[in-house]
Amino acid sequence: MSDLTIRAAQLARYAPESWKEFLGAFEQYTQQQIQNCVSSPLDVLPVNQGRAQACAALLRLLTDCVKDADQIERRRRK
Repeated sequence: MSDLTIRAAQLARYAPESWKEFLGAFEQYTQQQIQNCVSSPLDVLPVNQGRAQACAALLRLLTDCVKDADQIERRRRK
């Protein structure tokens, strides 16, 4: 995941306003996946739960990418 974190941080630093808008859109998408999970019929609940979990994990990674990339880069310099 560190490569994804570093690349996401590069984009966030390069175009901070666009990155903020992207994160907002992805957060809305994630919330929709969570809502789909909550209202799922039992036969598709595991699939929708997996989607919601994956989106939530990716949203956390993207939201914290700059902070996490800074930590990764500091460790690499040592």
